Amino acid sequence: MTDAVRPPTGTAVTALECIRCGTQHPVGDYSLGCPSCAAAGHGSNLFCRYPAEAVRQDQLVPYPVVPNLGQGHTPLFPLPWLDGVLVKNEAANPTGSHKDRFAAMAVTHAKASGYQRVVVGSSGNAGLATAAFAAAVGLRAVVAGFTWLPEPLAGPLRGLGADLRTFDTDEERVRYVKEAADRDDSLAVSNVADIVIGSSCFGIEGYKAIAWEIAADVPGGVDHVVIPSSRGDLAWGIHLGFAQWSARTGGPVPRLHLVEPFPRLSAVLAGRDIATRFPDSAGSLHSIAGNSTTVQAQAAVTRSAGSVVVVPEDVATSWYERASRHGHTWEISSCTVLAGYDDLRRRDVIPSADRTVLITTSHLFKGL
Repeated sequence: MTDAVRPPTGTAVTALECIRCGTQHPVGDYSLGCPSCAAAGHGSNLFCRYPAEAVRQDQLVPYPVVPNLGQGHTPLFPLPWLDGVLVKNEAANPTGSHKDRFAAMAVTHAKASGYQRVVVGSSGNAGLATAAFAAAVGLRAVVAGFTWLPEPLAGPLRGLGADLRTFDTDEERVRYVKEAADRDDSLAVSNVADIVIGSSCFGIEGYKAIAWEIAADVPGGVDHVVIPSSRGDLAWGIHLGFAQWSARTGGPVPRLHLVEPFPRLSAVLAGRDIATRFPDSAGSLHSIAGNSTTVQAQAAVTRSAGSVVVVPEDVATSWYERASRHGHTWEISSCTVLAGYDDLRRRDVIPSADRTVLITTSHLFKGL
């Protein structure tokens, strides 16, 4: 697979920088991430650089105007039954998850770059979000899912105009997305690299607004943010947002604590190679499943002096049931942050006096 630099129009981005090696590349689409790292047998995503004089938030995103379906400015509220900890409820986005922020920026980039199709490997949140925002800008969305996709989810995808392709195995699905990424008319916004790097770096920039909204809603700043995580797209975007907020205000960057269903990133931090493929034992925690981790996930933790918490399926289920009894309608993967926070508090990684925000990413109604 060979990438061709395809500069978009109307973007504020001046260069793309590798998270791992720091090399800067011309603005374009690099499906395998940093070309320098890929050539050396590594894998790392890129992130966007902006003019030195850029200070306003609208100057620090690839596109200041994206389709507005009501995404963003999600509620931030306390949980009285859990120490009064603050929750940032990303399930309140229009298609029901944080992925709307990613999709809005990714499809805007696809449109600005002259693509006709946006391709994503997903059987849930990312597919719905991509289909919705592609429809909003007049692009075709191709969603590569699994054959077990329930009709109550497949129906809305088709209703949004998505070209839904289903496969028996993940290998077949990834192969299809890779082939789509080689087409001149198509932009693949999910991972296609064999050494997993994560999703479109332009889409990830959309997650920075979560950090900016938290900073605006908690003027004194927060000390910790707990985030459900698989490949680290969300965590890395939130870290970028807080880092840019800190550069403007001088405030501290909160420690990010990533929650995973079995040891992946935690194993890498303990010495395993980051390209390792781990036996996937996520069970019903589909939204944070997967047999790999990434450089961007590791960077979000290490650069924020954060940590990783393992919350297995049975523990997540008990917290899902507890949250439900208090009236909350988050999917089980989102409820891992409740368990993760409890674990961090018990171990005094998060002291009782510190201000903490939990990110709940999606509601439980998909597929019903």
